[in-house]
Amino acid sequence: VEGMKDGSPVWNFIKDQCLHCQHPACVSACPVEALTKNADGAVVYNFDKCIGCRYCMVACPFDIPKYEWDKVLPAVQKCTFCSERITDGMSPACVATCPSGALLYGERKDILAEAKRRINAKPNGYVEHIYGEKEAGGTSWMYLSDVDFKDLGFKQKISNKALPSFTWAQLGTLPGKAAVIATGLTALAVFRNRGSNDDEIEITEEEV
Repeated sequence: VEGMKDGSPVWNFIKDQCLHCQHPACVSACPVEALTKNADGAVVYNFDKCIGCRYCMVACPFDIPKYEWDKVLPAVQKCTFCSERITDGMSPACVATCPSGALLYGERKDILAEAKRRINAKPNGYVEHIYGEKEAGGTSWMYLSDVDFKDLGFKQKISNKALPSFTWAQLGTLPGKAAVIATGLTALAVFRNRGSNDDEIEITEEEV
């Protein structure tokens, strides 16, 4: 992302990827459990279970899952946090290959502590915001920046509350809503069909 800082043009390089939410909305929205969150923090995708509904794309507050529209057998694509490497005791490939140490991997609490240490040690070098610490209830992938995150295209106005809590709150009201709708439709049917039996009797008498 090209911008200006202190009157000079600067470039900021951003790794745009799945943030692996602590409470992922995509997992909550998937009706067939094609998306799951592992104990190691990774949100992973199972192609064999996916039915292509793309609810995960709608649910994600960060607009991360992408669909392979141009393929005969399309899948949803997103970062898997190199879950298979983590299982084998290794760090994600991006972290292992980063030559400048811009990427760190470890326990979330340790990464947060390091991020806060860096901000406190260099207050003029970073904005005082760890993106992902609280967004959407907290994520497993977090960012530090020396410029405002909105200038880098990061999603703003994301609730700090875990998004699945909104989903389940709405789902919990469905039985009541369904009962109200059913009662209303029944009353409408009764009102519309009132007197229909009398009409049939009158017609029968006229015919006789």
